[in-house]
Amino acid sequence: MNMKQDILIRVIRGEATPEENRLVLDWIKKSDENLNYFSELKMLWVISSTPDKLAGEEDLIDFKNKTPRKFSTSLTGHKFWFGFGSAVSAAIIIVLLGVLFGLINFQNSNQRDKNESANLSLSNQMSMYTDKGVKGKVVLPDGSVVWLNSDSKIVYPDNFAKDKREVEIYGEAYFEVTKDTTRPMIVHTAKGFAIQVLGTKFSVKSYENDLESKAVLYNGSIRLITNSKKDREEVVLEMKPNDCAIITEDGTAKLTRIDKTNDIAWLKGEIVFENTPMSEVLKVIERWYGKNFNVKDSSLYNYKLNATFKSESLIQILDIISLCTSVKYKIEEENVIFQ
Repeated sequence: MNMKQDILIRVIRGEATPEENRLVLDWIKKSDENLNYFSELKMLWVISSTPDKLAGEEDLIDFKNKTPRKFSTSLTGHKFWFGFGSAVSAAIIIVLLGVLFGLINFQNSNQRDKNESANLSLSNQMSMYTDKGVKGKVVLPDGSVVWLNSDSKIVYPDNFAKDKREVEIYGEAYFEVTKDTTRPMIVHTAKGFAIQVLGTKFSVKSYENDLESKAVLYNGSIRLITNSKKDREEVVLEMKPNDCAIITEDGTAKLTRIDKTNDIAWLKGEIVFENTPMSEVLKVIERWYGKNFNVKDSSLYNYKLNATFKSESLIQILDIISLCTSVKYKIEEENVIFQ
């Protein structure tokens, strides 16, 4: 089965219809040659880990000259971006068949997962998941841009409703929302709170295994909507630029002010810890490098860390933690054991 070049181009750009996405996905599954060709094209986007340094047309031309194939394409745009902290080959396959297509979860309303999509409209659902050690970027149907940190997921419809734009976030993401005063965007999170915006830039961190969640506003305004388990009532907080909201497990939210952008340092490929408890440090590093941590020496949790990491390897970071805490570690395949 030959695939038309214009369809491949639209899929890579993120401009294809659901039917075209299905068609290309079926084509990829038919042979290793098809998979390899498509994967190599898409892996051009792995050359950088920052949103402003993406693979362009020159990179693709250079790739085509070095890699003869029976297909020829010319790209001038893109919709998805992926950067790897320390990705492994298994993760690459997940990225290719999962993240690169937004997982191609084109589900009918009667088939979608009730736990994950109950808040969204009845249109077809799409989702995108970034594995541990992987970051991603997706452009929503209205042109809004969302960057996903490692081990995160976004669920959204292929077309927004006429009166609102609803999405769901599991993990950590940075939003640049296209302004639309007639259709607010409502971002539902894994922890039960929601963020309502008309057009702005903000970040949200809501991992299911974290005790606290966080929302930070960088410009514009947003409404933070929580359901307090203590008072059993909905609470709405109006946030202004540089406001940071900390949301606890019981739905209580507290506003503070920030003067730095450390919360989105991951967009620049950095990890910033400021007097951060070691339990939180390990969660971040697990997600960043795609490893599993096993702490046998609980004294490790007595420490906090102040450090900024840019391009250090996992071994270098573990050596620093060991030096600061006197807790030794060893690596066994995908596991890091502190003992």
